[in-house]
Amino acid sequence: MPPSPQVLIAGAGPAGLALAAELAGFGVSCQVVDKRTGRSRLSPAGTVEPRTLELLDMRGRVGDVLAWGRECPHPPLGNEDGYLDYGLLDTPFPFSLSIPQARTEDALQAAAEKAGAVLLFGTEMTGLSQDDDGVDVELTGPEGPATVRARYVVGCDGVNSTVHDAIGVEFDGWNYDQSLMMADARLSSPPGPAEYARITRRGMAALFPFRDGTYRVIVLDREKFAVPADEPLTLEDLSESCAAILGSDIGMHNPLWLSRFRSSQRHAKTYRAGRVLLAGDAAHTHIPSGGQGLQTGIQDAFNLGWKLRAVLDGWALQGLLDSYEAERYPNPADKRDRWTGRRIPDRPLVVTPRRPGTAVRVVPERSFRADRHGGLSARRRGLGGPAAYGCARRTPRRPVARACAAPAGRIRGLGGRRARPRVDEGAASLVR
Repeated sequence: MPPSPQVLIAGAGPAGLALAAELAGFGVSCQVVDKRTGRSRLSPAGTVEPRTLELLDMRGRVGDVLAWGRECPHPPLGNEDGYLDYGLLDTPFPFSLSIPQARTEDALQAAAEKAGAVLLFGTEMTGLSQDDDGVDVELTGPEGPATVRARYVVGCDGVNSTVHDAIGVEFDGWNYDQSLMMADARLSSPPGPAEYARITRRGMAALFPFRDGTYRVIVLDREKFAVPADEPLTLEDLSESCAAILGSDIGMHNPLWLSRFRSSQRHAKTYRAGRVLLAGDAAHTHIPSGGQGLQTGIQDAFNLGWKLRAVLDGWALQGLLDSYEAERYPNPADKRDRWTGRRIPDRPLVVTPRRPGTAVRVVPERSFRADRHGGLSARRRGLGGPAAYGCARRTPRRPVARACAAPAGRIRGLGGRRARPRVDEGAASLVR
């Protein structure tokens, strides 16, 4: 077993690898332990969004990810003619990057190992105890049981996290009853050369091509919602659902993997207990098809990494670590609202004032949702404060307020109170 590290990370998924790359790059000694004998090639997340690309670029790590990915500037939203326009975003990466999660993890692992992080596969964390100075971690690996002492421990070990169980953290949220089908496969007759989605009474199907010619296939079939998530998914079963929803056989063949998922939308009530912290899916869980967990986990790592380094190097007090939860805790809830909130038309709302001087300009819904979907709202987030998306203007002169983050279709009024929108053929009246 290598010497005891300053930081021990449980879990070699996107969050754990990104955090290891951050810490090792700062000169902090860190170890990543994972009970798997090697990384899985299963790729639940199939996208990397603009804000995540910006962070990777900031560290010079975006090159391999871009080389393996396929740019998607107009990902489908809802039915066939609905889409998000990433070209409206203020970012050097105005697109969603379609890339298997395994490829993203390849790039993160290479960066972590190059920086000096130690990765120990086949090594399971079985327990921990902490005091004022550090954490004693019980491990079981190829050489048998061992106890390692670290200054801090970060649990990035997924939905069934040993770390969050060890510190007794409870979760808020809910589990979905419906089962989701996903696969990476080749298609002999795709409906189009680019991304495609269709919604019918039967359900929803979405297709996202990767650079290597395979497609990410995501299907919600109402007739198969009740199928247990642990029941093996066959190519024939998935093909039948796709044909029923898309209206034609897309010729699915040579699947790399197929799986059912029964998702949950939950987040831990706290992300820190003393010298033990949580990140990634150990702190919050999401629907796997949207890639939200990967984005949020990597962004957790970038937020936490420099703070751990500052505390370990002595130029910040431990209280700085409290800001990690304050800044990151709202983010999963925002994402949950984004996927469950009501939607408004994909065009600017014309605002009709009840009194002179109360008209405001509301950002186009497409831009609003693209901003949230791409993660750029997090870039403008203050210390736990709301993100801003556009100026509310008193026509025609100076800005008088900000239109703050709220689930799509819900409009905040001026003066800090939520306005009651009256939507009538694309118009809304705001009352304050």
